Amino acid sequence: MTVLISNDAELPALIAEEEIRAIAAHVLAAEGVEREVEISLSFVDESEMRELNHEWRGIDRTTDVLSFECDSAFDDELPADELIELGDVILAPEVIERQAPGFGNTPADECRLMLVHGLLHLLGYDHIEDDAAEVMEAREDALLRELAVMRGENPDDVEVGPITNHAHD
Repeated sequence: MTVLISNDAELPALIAEEEIRAIAAHVLAAEGVEREVEISLSFVDESEMRELNHEWRGIDRTTDVLSFECDSAFDDELPADELIELGDVILAPEVIERQAPGFGNTPADECRLMLVHGLLHLLGYDHIEDDAAEVMEAREDALLRELAVMRGENPDDVEVGPITNHAHD
C-alpha cells in the first residue's frame, strides 16, 4: 500500500503521517483488500475545499472530507499484479478542527474519523440512504475502536456522532 500525502499549504495535519499510513493500512486490511493499492491524501484549506465541494457536488459551502474513488480494489477484471489507484481523500483540517468540539471529539480524533470515513468511501461505502448510512457508521465505529486499542487508548471513548446522511444537502 502506498499513501501519497500532499499538504502544499502546510496546514496542521492534526495527526502524524505515520499514523495516517497506519490507519489506511488497518482499514484496507480490515476490509479485505489484499492487492497493492495507492491512495492519494490531500490536506486543503477551507476555500479550496469549498471550491471542490461546489465543483464536484454542486454544494457551495465547505466540508470536512471529500473522496474520489478511482479503481476498485475488488475488481477481478484488473490484473492481480497491477497497482490499483484506489482514489483520493481530501481533508480540510481547519473545518475538522472547528467541528470537533461539537461532536465531543478532539481535533485528532475527528481527523481520524474523517480519514476512516473517506477511506470507506473509496471502498464503496456510502451514506445517501439511511440504511447505508447506518452500515457505514457502524463500520466507522468498529474501525475507530480497533484503532484506539492499537494506540493503547480506551475504545469506549470513541465518539462517531450522528448518521452522516447527506440526503438534505
